[in-house]
Amino acid sequence: MSIRLPDKVIEISFYLLFFLIPLIFTPVNYELFEYNKMMLTYSLTLIITSAWLIKMIKQKSFIVRRTPLDLPLSVFLLSQIVSTVFSWDRHVSFFGYYSRFNGGLLSTISYLLLYFAFVSNFPPEKIGKLLKFIFTSSLLVSVYGILERLGIDKNIWVQDVQNRVFSTLGQPNWLAAYLAVLIPISISEIFKTKYAILNTILSLIFFLTLIFTKSRSGFLGLSFGLLVFWSLQFYIYKKKILKSFIIYNSLFIILIFLFGVPLSQISRYTLPELSKTKTNRPSEISAKPLGSSVIDIGITESSTIRNIVWRGALDIFKDYPLFGTGVETFAVSYFKYRPVEHNMTSEWDFLYNKAHNEFLNYAATTGIFGLGSYLLFIFVFLFWFIKNFQRPATNLPVEASAKAGDQRLTIGLFSAWLTIVITNFFGFSVVIIQLLFYLIPAMIFLLAAITTSPNSIKKYFPAASYQKIMTFLTVMFGTYLLFRLGQFWLADYYFAKGNLAARAQEYLPAYKNIKKALLLNQNEPLYLDEIAFPAAQIGLAYFSENRATESARFINEAIASNQKALLISPRNVNFWKTRTRILYALSIVNQNYLNQSVISLEKAKELSPTDPKIRYNLALMYDAAADRQKAYRELEETIRLKVNYRDAYLAQAVFYKRDNQNQKALQALNFILTRINPADEEALNLLKELK
Repeated sequence: MSIRLPDKVIEISFYLLFFLIPLIFTPVNYELFEYNKMMLTYSLTLIITSAWLIKMIKQKSFIVRRTPLDLPLSVFLLSQIVSTVFSWDRHVSFFGYYSRFNGGLLSTISYLLLYFAFVSNFPPEKIGKLLKFIFTSSLLVSVYGILERLGIDKNIWVQDVQNRVFSTLGQPNWLAAYLAVLIPISISEIFKTKYAILNTILSLIFFLTLIFTKSRSGFLGLSFGLLVFWSLQFYIYKKKILKSFIIYNSLFIILIFLFGVPLSQISRYTLPELSKTKTNRPSEISAKPLGSSVIDIGITESSTIRNIVWRGALDIFKDYPLFGTGVETFAVSYFKYRPVEHNMTSEWDFLYNKAHNEFLNYAATTGIFGLGSYLLFIFVFLFWFIKNFQRPATNLPVEASAKAGDQRLTIGLFSAWLTIVITNFFGFSVVIIQLLFYLIPAMIFLLAAITTSPNSIKKYFPAASYQKIMTFLTVMFGTYLLFRLGQFWLADYYFAKGNLAARAQEYLPAYKNIKKALLLNQNEPLYLDEIAFPAAQIGLAYFSENRATESARFINEAIASNQKALLISPRNVNFWKTRTRILYALSIVNQNYLNQSVISLEKAKELSPTDPKIRYNLALMYDAAADRQKAYRELEETIRLKVNYRDAYLAQAVFYKRDNQNQKALQALNFILTRINPADEEALNLLKELK
């Protein structure tokens, strides 16, 4: 093995990391975008770390350069470990919420390994080349986004991607956050005469794509980043950059005027709004009035939902102030603290696996220790940067170690990093944003030449036998871990096929595919839970054919799989719901299963006390168990939690009619017809029967 090979492997791997992560997604996984990006990040982290270890073995020294962020990052990692130990769901805390995995302890370890590998090994003079890979990748992402706006794939996605593009990132706000990072960096490169026109075009393409995302958080993040960028440029270069400032911002203003902006205070003055006639303005579109008595929530404003979710996150933090409920457990803990007001939004039955505020998410899931160490990381970096830029330009570390162009790039990188802090306040990080969040400071430190190392002079020694053995073991262990990652990816592929089949009620193909997934990843609780219902349905099919042995085998497997999932993740509400579905379905085999299903749903109610669907289903199950008093009580609780729950009122009407309480049945039906939907066919038919 060449003595320079580890350095080359590390360098190329970082190029691939920033080039491929934004681009990669597949149509064959359970989650198309983030899962693949995270798995590729793990793979390249393994390759980089293995090469780094081999380099240390060859040099017979511990190669880790010191930076100003060593202590904050160490404290932050400790907070994530402690929070994982005390987690509500250690599996989720370690691996991350399934389908994305980003944010779990394992991903944090990966990002920190990449940070230290970068500052310890990446050549500062190659950062310019790295930026070329970043810009090339982001150009492809942006071009695809613009083509989406033109309708290239509008019939592929469920979302209205032509209205709000998301390209290869998977969600408009995620794409906007990525572009907001790129724009200040690309602007900083316009001062290089050789590439001025090219970088100007790049910046405008990025900005146009950002407009097409219609992301308010992306625009707010970029606005703050550009404010800092131009302020620092004026502070250092004064009037020298005035011309560039005017030209550049004029071009942005022209694009805003031509294509609009997702900020209502500004958009009214843009061409898309000014060109609208009075008849096609959204506020004046004719619609049949429903009357003031009708409960019609429509599409709830995202800021309204975000405020409700934030309140739930704060309630979690109040009850678990030190270490939170565990890294990445928001999807589990939010059920317990979900405000009742959430039920009156258009997304009342959505699963929220993030607080939609990175800071509140850390507060809820990792407590004051996690949030404090995260803020410490941010403030230490801010303090270091401000301290260095308070001095005259000629005394800056950047000036001492590099060209003035590097100083401008440093300003661009810092401004870009600040956009992440802002967009994270209104959302949460995804894989590429996390990479940039940790590695932009690493780039700045290399440009500023402030990293130190006791092994600054590379010394390679003739390979001794023990070095060869250690190198071999490192390669073998790294290869094994890459093989396991490949197995995990393949398991997800089979799981996705099984999941689709289960939703199409094709239970035998669903069972077979999820079984393959479990052979590759046997301790994933989501697989164990997902296979349970198809197995139960197959067992019931055999039962109907009087094949008792086969029926018992699948029924027992269904119950055992769900039970194992609950042993791993005992507070997962969805797993308790699955258990309820299984046991309720199996009640035709043995009536005792009905009582067990009620107990399971009561457990789900305990974990998610404000979920009206749980109360509604519990009412139906109590009624099936002939406990009518509890059935009526649960329906009343359902309506208290969600006053416009149409199905609950209809169930009340059916129950009251059956029990000869016609007046109460009429009241329930009248509520549906006067307050929810005057044309409800089922309610109208039942009303005719009562009359």
